[in-house]
Amino acid sequence: MAKPTDEALLLKQAEEWLSYDPNPMTKQHVQKLVTTIRVHDSNTATAARGELLSLFSKRIGFGTAGLRGRMQPGPTGMNDLIVIQTAQGLASYMKRTAKGGHALKAVVGYDHRLESTFRLSSKQFGMYTKLVFQQAGIECILLDGFVATPLLAYSVSALQANVGIMITASHNPKADDGYKVYWDNGCQIIPPIDGNIADAIVDEGNLKPWIDYGEKLQQLMSGDATSNGECFGLSDISATKEMEDSYFAAISSSGLVSDKTISVTKPPKFVYTAMHGVGLEFAKRSFQTFNLPQFHSVPSQCTPDPEFPTVSFPNPEEKGALNEAIDYAIQIGCQIVLANDPDADRLGVAECTDGKWTVFTGDQIGVLLGVWLWETVGKPSDKVGRYYVSFVRLRH
Repeated sequence: MAKPTDEALLLKQAEEWLSYDPNPMTKQHVQKLVTTIRVHDSNTATAARGELLSLFSKRIGFGTAGLRGRMQPGPTGMNDLIVIQTAQGLASYMKRTAKGGHALKAVVGYDHRLESTFRLSSKQFGMYTKLVFQQAGIECILLDGFVATPLLAYSVSALQANVGIMITASHNPKADDGYKVYWDNGCQIIPPIDGNIADAIVDEGNLKPWIDYGEKLQQLMSGDATSNGECFGLSDISATKEMEDSYFAAISSSGLVSDKTISVTKPPKFVYTAMHGVGLEFAKRSFQTFNLPQFHSVPSQCTPDPEFPTVSFPNPEEKGALNEAIDYAIQIGCQIVLANDPDADRLGVAECTDGKWTVFTGDQIGVLLGVWLWETVGKPSDKVGRYYVSFVRLRH
């Protein structure tokens, strides 16, 4: 995208965007700015011009973390058209680099992020992504309902998919959303793949929507959604359950769950917070898998809430982020707090000793997990070297 250097170019870019955008709310907002610039007095037009320039001054970057930015109109933000263009670029790259004779497959998950003014959400981004892959002739499994990021990453390998997409802004503030891309190894993309996908996204043939995706989605939403899952028939309920069961079965059979892990006669009490994210049900099942008694969930933070009313920056490692959970732990006489970030791929831990609370750093948690892996799995394993190397790296 060329950087707008004058009003004519800026308006041209905005009007091209308007011709592609399937979202009536973001479209209306941009159209209002364009009209104001064209017909109103200088002061009003100047303000509109400044806002339009901020929305069109550059394109949101795509890299190893995929996309992440504020949910808003225009190419600088996360919105329906950006997601469609990104999915088209990704699908095109997959088809161009596919090995002959192998059918392509994608798996997509989403969290609870929502921007109500412009009617933007992770769920809607997930549905548009599914429609794009369908149009490209690529099998796409859209997981049903809010899922934790680790489940999506696991599903890529378990389903032998070529790519996975997790739509989440992780621990960012509430105004943001993101688009994480995982490759066929279940890990997030690395160079040069990220750069190749970025180039494919901005290819002229992928910037223009291949079909009217907005109309297609409206047709699905106006139909009978009974028993069709959360996404009007686009999501796969049975595959989602299969992946959840498979994920926890894999943990059970991994060697991590052993007699040693369940032999404590009186396990400590835990307080858990999902920080208004999707982690609660997955955390419950994790405790069940390890035969631990259920934790106490922080009532004010247990359910997915895109407003994040009790924490402005929902990162367990951020100073003050665990205050609500610690206060609740003090109320019920509990000495250990566990926390997930909103998409449940980050862990926070705090412990009270002699009346003083310590919030562990990520490095400290890593060392604790490394020692536990060594004691639980490493010593009796025929893969001792691998676990030992991992532990040494954690220590250093």
